[in-house]
Amino acid sequence: MRSWTRVNANVVSFPDEVEFGVFVKKDYLQRIGYEGSGIPNLHTLAELQWLHLCSLPYDTGYILHQPYEDFDMPRVFEAVMKRGGVCFELNFLFHRLLVEMGFDAHVNSASTALPGGQWGSEIEHMAIRVRIDDVDWLVDVGHGSVAITEPLRIDEQGGSVVQMGTEFRLATRGEWRVLQYKPKGRDWRDAYRMKIKDRAISDWNTWREELPPDADPVVPRKRRRGVENGQVTLVANLFRSIIGGEETVKHVRDEAELIEIMTTYWEESAPIVGYER
Repeated sequence: MRSWTRVNANVVSFPDEVEFGVFVKKDYLQRIGYEGSGIPNLHTLAELQWLHLCSLPYDTGYILHQPYEDFDMPRVFEAVMKRGGVCFELNFLFHRLLVEMGFDAHVNSASTALPGGQWGSEIEHMAIRVRIDDVDWLVDVGHGSVAITEPLRIDEQGGSVVQMGTEFRLATRGEWRVLQYKPKGRDWRDAYRMKIKDRAISDWNTWREELPPDADPVVPRKRRRGVENGQVTLVANLFRSIIGGEETVKHVRDEAELIEIMTTYWEESAPIVGYER
């Protein structure tokens, strides 16, 4: 597996929604560097997920403000291919790719873990459920924090799996399945919880309305991408890397060092900014 791909490589455009299916199968796969057989099986799914995580970063700096009942697929696709996006952009487009390739894929909603043991709204994060040979798998290329790097089996066993040195599991709490992760030498942490329930992109129209009334309207910019044997995130000037399961967290106070991190992983040297919810 490669470590990461240049964000501006293989930028493509297309005329309209009618061409999207054919366009996806060729240019989307070229953008993420996929050269496999395309057979809709677990091996292909895992390879697609990892290449996507390394090629198209999560970045709240480009969050869209648009009604999702009229999701402009061509416009969003072209934008994401250039600079990445947020969860419902990345995962909705990846879902469409999987469907075009013959996978039995479904969009599900999730809510992220917040400080103080709180949770976001039920329809906040977007994840994907893929059914292969009567087994459901969780797939996610759009989580802003620590992300699974390959499909994770959805079942009632409660066991954990190691992905690039980090343990992941799905715990059951009532009607919720809770994604948890554990770097080496650390305790288990909640990432997000989800219900196994199909959703439509238009369901995300109300996510801003469900924010707490006292929620800060401006929040720090957040970035995440896959790298060789792990992943990195940058929230304002807080840089976290988990490589081979070893977690390092650092407040970067030197501007030159911060610019070097942004240039290395996100090919950007602009100042850190927030975004408006």
